[in-house]
Amino acid sequence: MTLEIHFIILLLLLGLFNGVLAGLLGIGGGLVIVPAMIWLLPTIGVPQEHLMHMALATSMATICFTSISSALAHKKRGSVSMPALKLLFPAIAIGGITGAYIAELIDAVWLGRIFGVAAVLLGLQMVIGKMPQAKGEHLTRGSAYPSGVVMGAMSALLGIGGGSLVVPYFLYHKEKMTKAIGTAAACGLPLAIMATIGYVVLGWQTQDLPPYHLGYVYLPAVIAIALGSVITAPLGAYLAHRLPTATIKKMIAILLVVVGIKIFINNI
Repeated sequence: MTLEIHFIILLLLLGLFNGVLAGLLGIGGGLVIVPAMIWLLPTIGVPQEHLMHMALATSMATICFTSISSALAHKKRGSVSMPALKLLFPAIAIGGITGAYIAELIDAVWLGRIFGVAAVLLGLQMVIGKMPQAKGEHLTRGSAYPSGVVMGAMSALLGIGGGSLVVPYFLYHKEKMTKAIGTAAACGLPLAIMATIGYVVLGWQTQDLPPYHLGYVYLPAVIAIALGSVITAPLGAYLAHRLPTATIKKMIAILLVVVGIKIFINNI
């Protein structure tokens, strides 16, 4: 089966859009890629029983690339807390591969329902825009390990980079906003790498997948989306200083809620 040019163009456009959102609003990754993959992958013959697994795996693989540039940019600005990163790094990596394994145990219908509910909840959180108050103790190894595993597993199960979970977690534990965002971006790299490895290994023997896949990871989508995202992320950052980002973020959040509801209904 050869790749149609229009399909490649769609993947590139998706990457360009994802990059703008990442630079403009600090979102992207699974919240954009997974719904798009749910729509696009069936057109190249991905069967329904493997659709969600491949969408999640492909999303995590793209995050491997986009999280590198994001993490380096935040580190260059001094907005990565190395002590917090060292505490959470191993736990969130373990959580990433654990989440991939859990996803393998769940059928595609239930994965769709889980993602749909999560998308609605994350969209509503974006609309409300309320972050937790710094009521927790400062991070310790004892608290960071179990929390990191849980956040990593949930992120891999949803195909997201983890920022939606890790940033509020850091804020609760009295980390400054800039450090919380930067450190969460750095945490996305080990999470995405380990989750991707898990999805590759677990999907290695899976039959009936389209050509150019590695386990559950669809390689043409990873390459095109990563390329497009890298190109337009700087544009998104530029527009962030010139557009009403709060209003745009609420519009995207409402769209995310609608998409989440549709995905959930389609899997009833």
